[in-house]
Amino acid sequence: MPSSDREFPVSRELERLLSLFAAGDRPPHPDTPTPAAAIALIRDTAAGVQVFVTRQSDARGNADRNRWSFPSVELSPSDLRRLPLAGWSPGKCAEQLQMSSSGRALSYFAGAARAALLTTGILLAEDIDGRVVTTVDAPDWDDGRSELAERRLTFPQLLDDRSLRFRPDLLHPWLRWVNTPWQLRRFDTVFFVAALPHVQTLEFRSRNDSWGGWMTPAEVLEAIGPSGGEHISVAMRLVCESLAAVPTVGAAMARVRDVRPMHPEIVRHDDRWWATVRAPGEPARRALRDSEATDLQEPPEEESASLVDDEEDEPVIDESGA
Repeated sequence: MPSSDREFPVSRELERLLSLFAAGDRPPHPDTPTPAAAIALIRDTAAGVQVFVTRQSDARGNADRNRWSFPSVELSPSDLRRLPLAGWSPGKCAEQLQMSSSGRALSYFAGAARAALLTTGILLAEDIDGRVVTTVDAPDWDDGRSELAERRLTFPQLLDDRSLRFRPDLLHPWLRWVNTPWQLRRFDTVFFVAALPHVQTLEFRSRNDSWGGWMTPAEVLEAIGPSGGEHISVAMRLVCESLAAVPTVGAAMARVRDVRPMHPEIVRHDDRWWATVRAPGEPARRALRDSEATDLQEPPEEESASLVDDEEDEPVIDESGA
């Protein structure tokens, strides 16, 4: 194993699946992963940078009981239908994620924004005057969140009804993780970091009786312990480890990240199953040339489900106020 690779023990659930399927050398879900987005809201405090995390309930029958996570959603084509947009263009979003499809890239940004709104009530948007919206500006967000959660309203409709425009530049891509095909639910997830807007009030809303609150990344890592793989994904652990190394929110938002997809490999030794990954580095420290951070680093399109209709290469975007 190369010195830059790291190994993590797999969860009991994944170990069970490996025991069932590995003998036949056939993963249960080798098909394309489902695109998803997760968001780590961060803020500066006297204790250092804090991140908003959730933890699933310990209820019987909950497959993810006691599991730490960030707000996340599966991507939806509805996030792009006449999306009011300001700040970055879809092409800029594609550049940030090193993707060839601008619509596909923008869908990750929009999904992360929808996850933030659904779980925390934070809306990453601006008003007609170009100001980041405040909680006072839109007192009806609560009703909009409910309609959005019940799929009676789309994210673009919520913005358009309030004359607001989505600001993808308020999101910073941090890590892209593609689950191993040995897992029953397989995702291609982009983790974003975003500074908590000082003009908004966070209001946590649980969809499955989970807990949500602010912790420093170091506190999260301490809570799970060195071998706490059962209650945290490798991807979330890597996000927390990297955020623990930044002194301020500003430093985090300015940090250049390598967001090429990470594909964990499953290995077995010492009578145990392990997930082997090569942790993403900082491109500047690894002397990553601009020519290397191109679409050539993006996996083939078939490795991740596309959200853009076959009849339309790119979504219809409303940039009239950008």
